[in-house]
Amino acid sequence: MKLLVGYTADERGAEAIELASAVVAGTKDAFVQIAIVLPAAAPFTAVYPGGDHGYETILSAQVDRWAAEALALVPEGIGASVVARSVSSIAEGLIELGEEFEVHGIVLGGRKRHLGGFFMPGAIANALLHSSPLPVFMTSPASLENLREAGGQITRLTAFVGDRPGAEEIISLAARVANARNIKLRVANFVAHADVSEGSAGIDDHVRGIREYLDELVKELGIEASVEVIASGSIDTAINELSWQPGDLALLGSARLAAHRRLFIGPKAHRILGHLNVPMGVIPHLPSTR
Repeated sequence: MKLLVGYTADERGAEAIELASAVVAGTKDAFVQIAIVLPAAAPFTAVYPGGDHGYETILSAQVDRWAAEALALVPEGIGASVVARSVSSIAEGLIELGEEFEVHGIVLGGRKRHLGGFFMPGAIANALLHSSPLPVFMTSPASLENLREAGGQITRLTAFVGDRPGAEEIISLAARVANARNIKLRVANFVAHADVSEGSAGIDDHVRGIREYLDELVKELGIEASVEVIASGSIDTAINELSWQPGDLALLGSARLAAHRRLFIGPKAHRILGHLNVPMGVIPHLPSTR
């Protein structure tokens, strides 16, 4: 597995490399492609192979230092190299590099806590969440603490799905990742009371119907996964009722408005994203097989 890290020479960049390393560790051909993406006005652009390939000429001593620092953060046993490039748009530059290096996803660090108490993606992450053809993985200081409690190992995947067509896309992909990592898979769905048209009297039946749908879907896909359907007064409170274990990684899907193989994160996913204190990945819209 290969991931592209959007690297900045600060704590956020180190967090992104830490998450990327944890996600690819133990997979076939584990590799972290580190990208130093600079505004087009920057006076240099360079490619730094790193790893066992040695150094090539670097057009900037500063890029040289950043590259060496970044490579030093990658654990032994994981391949790595650094590319530095000037671009007109950071988000577009990361997408172009991701496609050029044929990676399986883009990793960003440093989600910030909003004054309201929840996390919100920054400008670059937000742009990627609405346009990337590749999965986008994000972390935060709190989510890294969860990962570090597991010794930097991913121990379980939680796939967040709805009750409409498209759930099988995320479940199927998450199952392949979980199988490759030999870890458990959990499928989770949130129900806000206000979203149940029958009112409070119909909540139990609504939850039962979703659970039966997801149980049957898991069975049809021929995978092993636990299913949790949580109903609460709001999505926010439902999210807080879901339990987590050290080493959890959450996966969310794009909204149905997303173009084919493009990300478009909807309002419900935004709420989930904002409240999670575990690393997460958002998956582009894929064609339904049903």
